Amino acid sequence: MLSALRRELEASDDDVFSGFWLDLFDERLQPVLATLLLVPSFLTLRPIGDHVVLTYALIAVCGALAFLRLLPERLLTVWPRFAVSVAFGVTAGLAFGAAGWCVSLAFIACSHFGSRWPTRVALSLTAMTVAIALVVNETARVGWAWYGVLAIGLTVLPGLASRSRKRTLRLNEQLVEQTMLTAASDARASALAERTRIARDIHDVLAHSLSGVSLQLDLADAQLEAGREQEGRATVRTARGLVVDGLDEARRAVRALRDGALDLPATLQRMVQPGEQLELSGDLDEIGAATSQEVVRIVQEALTNARRHAAGAAVRIDLRRDGDVVALEVVNGPGAEVAAGAGSGMGLVGIRERVDLLGGTCAIGPVHEGEFSGGWQVAARLPVQHESAGV
Repeated sequence: MLSALRRELEASDDDVFSGFWLDLFDERLQPVLATLLLVPSFLTLRPIGDHVVLTYALIAVCGALAFLRLLPERLLTVWPRFAVSVAFGVTAGLAFGAAGWCVSLAFIACSHFGSRWPTRVALSLTAMTVAIALVVNETARVGWAWYGVLAIGLTVLPGLASRSRKRTLRLNEQLVEQTMLTAASDARASALAERTRIARDIHDVLAHSLSGVSLQLDLADAQLEAGREQEGRATVRTARGLVVDGLDEARRAVRALRDGALDLPATLQRMVQPGEQLELSGDLDEIGAATSQEVVRIVQEALTNARRHAAGAAVRIDLRRDGDVVALEVVNGPGAEVAAGAGSGMGLVGIRERVDLLGGTCAIGPVHEGEFSGGWQVAARLPVQHESAGV
């Protein structure tokens, strides 16, 4: 029993019946309530001061105002609506002297003030209506005790609660709408970021394979012009091999995008050509799919640049894991520049973008000392992506 009581106390009252009693003060039901109260008011009224016609006219005007206040805001702006409320309160207070069901008009007026106007305005109009009803009650000797007449003013409270409830619902609807707009904006931003990432991947895959093919075909053309047909054919076969490798690399890139799984050491080993040195150290199997893919793309772009602008130069790829950081360095020495000026420069921009997205750092530029002096260096430090990080 105690557990049931506790569940009842902790339960939310936000169910289908929550605020149902406040719906009686909803202006959609007010025409029905006004009609149900006006009919018996006409049947049970007592002429005020023996003025029969004036009493009926007063009740008729009050009834008309009771319906006029329900016109939509596009037809009745704020000042005319306020004037109608004031007139309704005055006539409802005067109608109190007709006794019978006519006293109910004051209840309708006070509840209307609460549901329509801000608190201070509603309380002021209610005080006006109750004051008029008090005077009329004493003058016409209706017979209500003074505290009973004052109690009529309490009907403004459900009206205020109804207004507050509708305002809360309206704000909730605006919040839901804003949330939906924000979600749509986030979705567009995510889609744009994904398109940018795919564009970088496509660029890296195509640049890595097609630049090599272009170099081989240029070499084959030069060899054939020099009359070295055998060497030219061999170079064309090499170019064909590069095309096949490029297709395989494209398939691997698509598979990595879809599955998120990548054998990093094996992938890098397949990318290395004769004359290029690959050094791996540390545990590279658990650095995260995102980091592995970005390492592959950075190495691809660095190798493409080295083969395009320093053909035949020595290249070293050094990848090692140091705790929660993966350090990558691709460095090449000087070589015979081929296809000078070729390339859009988007590859190096893409490297920086990739590193920034993972929260790492990179350094790209010429080498001024050491074994590879006069060459080019691409270095990056990337954080290891753990499973708890959501990758």
